[in-house]
Amino acid sequence: MRRGLVVLACVAAGLAGGCRRQAVEPAAAQGAPRASGSVASIDPADAAFGYTDDTGTKLLMLDDGVAMEAARAKAMEIAVCSNSRQIPIRYLQFQKRAAQSNGRQSAWNLKYDEGHLYEIAGVPADPGDTCLLVTASYLRRFPVAANSFSMEQRNAREREYQRKSNEADASGKPLDLTQFQATGAFVQASIARLRSEKGRGVTSYWLLHGVGESQQVAAVEFDAVGDSLLGSLVLAESGRLSSFDMPANRKDLESRGGCWRIDDECQFNERGMDVPAVLGAPGEQLVFFTSWGQEGQIARLLQARGGKLVQVLGASRYHLPV
Repeated sequence: MRRGLVVLACVAAGLAGGCRRQAVEPAAAQGAPRASGSVASIDPADAAFGYTDDTGTKLLMLDDGVAMEAARAKAMEIAVCSNSRQIPIRYLQFQKRAAQSNGRQSAWNLKYDEGHLYEIAGVPADPGDTCLLVTASYLRRFPVAANSFSMEQRNAREREYQRKSNEADASGKPLDLTQFQATGAFVQASIARLRSEKGRGVTSYWLLHGVGESQQVAAVEFDAVGDSLLGSLVLAESGRLSSFDMPANRKDLESRGGCWRIDDECQFNERGMDVPAVLGAPGEQLVFFTSWGQEGQIARLLQARGGKLVQVLGASRYHLPV
């Protein structure tokens, strides 16, 4: 039942590659530049996803049906978690699923779930967080960029969204999402380029991550064309756009139970999306992207290649309430 629901969520999302970990060509074979030195051979897919327990002191690797070899799992030293936190981890053991498990990849159920188990070394992580597991050499190859879009700014936007949403509900008028867009010349230039490239107007540009004044990652929803819907995760830089397109169709609501995700009522739900971290140098960035839906969370690692954000790693957390 768990796998069936997760697969349906991925199909409804119209996302290439599904939710499972998949083999991809090394970055060099795709034309991405290599770093010099001993870390040059590291592939962007040499990582894994995991989630933390309700204390933030344990982390379990998400295998999504494809268990990692023990030797590779033991080599993982750092968890890159929300807000670009780099947290040391220590391998403990491969944990078997217990009879008490409810089949969810939730913070409370971690102690009963199956996978490679780690201990958080030092300050605990956020409970129930989704993290990217890597080696120290991986981060030398793809260093983590600081997020200039602060948690304080994100929380302030959420509070304003709730206030405006309540006002809209009381008046019976639809909520205008454009009022929550970031401002400034860079944003306006990026929106103009998106309109030109996609051939559609932009309904909303929901900022998720920023690096200084000239790099942003945003969840972008475009104007509908008949039943055709389009949302994209966009890495915007000066003179360059890289996007992971998520097309959908309103006709899928009845046949698949949702447009992008199960039970989404064909609402894009940019508020359920997050970019915990961006890694790497310009032209080869890795975007760690998560998206919550009714049935759970999808985690993806995407790399900028030739104007696209290409998935190099994917996993899912089934989290439907019991």
